[in-house]
Amino acid sequence: MKIIEFKYSQVVALLKEIDPLFVELDNSNIDNNIGFALSSSKNKIESGLYFLTNEYSSEADTIYNSLILVDYVPEKKDTNIYIKVKNPQLAHYKISARYREKNAPGIHVTAIISPDAQIAASAYIGPFCIVGNCIIEDNVSLLGHITISDNVVIKQNTEIEANSLIGARGMAWIWDEDGTRVMQPQLGGVIIEEDCLLGSDISIVRGSLSENTIVGKGTVMAHGTKIGHGSVIGKYVHLANNVSLAGNAQIGDRVFLGSACVVSPNVFIAEGCIVGAGSVVNKSVHEPHSTIVGVPGKVINKDNFEYKPKGAPKPFKNK
Repeated sequence: MKIIEFKYSQVVALLKEIDPLFVELDNSNIDNNIGFALSSSKNKIESGLYFLTNEYSSEADTIYNSLILVDYVPEKKDTNIYIKVKNPQLAHYKISARYREKNAPGIHVTAIISPDAQIAASAYIGPFCIVGNCIIEDNVSLLGHITISDNVVIKQNTEIEANSLIGARGMAWIWDEDGTRVMQPQLGGVIIEEDCLLGSDISIVRGSLSENTIVGKGTVMAHGTKIGHGSVIGKYVHLANNVSLAGNAQIGDRVFLGSACVVSPNVFIAEGCIVGAGSVVNKSVHEPHSTIVGVPGKVINKDNFEYKPKGAPKPFKNK
């Protein structure tokens, strides 16, 4: 387990940026030499840095000698240190986000690079990567055993984990009058916008003919996801593990696609929708912030930003 620690004074300094209205709760005698390790309440350790909401305040009874961000005032004194903030989870995540592992720029000696590839000097190309005639922008990281085909653009600050293939050939075809399969050439490309995070074992098929397959800014894809040719994914979309998008699917901004769900060809899903794990969406959903579950997928409620769904962050909606 990697230990990432913050001193009390560091947490306070960060909270001044994150939540200026935070309140230190009787923490006048803090030893600033003590480091508090980023911790999960699922595996509690001493000297941890946690967050708790009032709903789960009883969890504090099993946490010792730690720093806890809360949205309530504890009723009893214990060995922990508390700081009251508006949104403990958000504050904890923002503090955690200050830490990010990053490889030094460069191209590993085992990587195979096309002479026509355009690779920014600040990019990292890991072991056994194969990079075709493509564009890789500033601070992109390819972590190893990744194939990037021709006609791919990966924009700045995007990271792709091992064993992924970007720009695979799709399988679009029809029968001719004699029953022979006629394949459509896959001549397009892939554009991955900035600040994306793609997990391992991901395949993104390039567009057919003049199409591009597009992954919007800030999108995250968990492991095993498969994206069909010509699909267009909006900004800040979350694709959980083993999601499958068929060709030319269109996914709106900030959609959450649950584990192993399937979106059929040419289907559109509006902004802010949630698709439940294992669902099959075979018809377009045009109303934003709908929740879709089942096989076939059906809308079970609307205005999903009004509540916290199980297994997903509360949807965001501009006020």
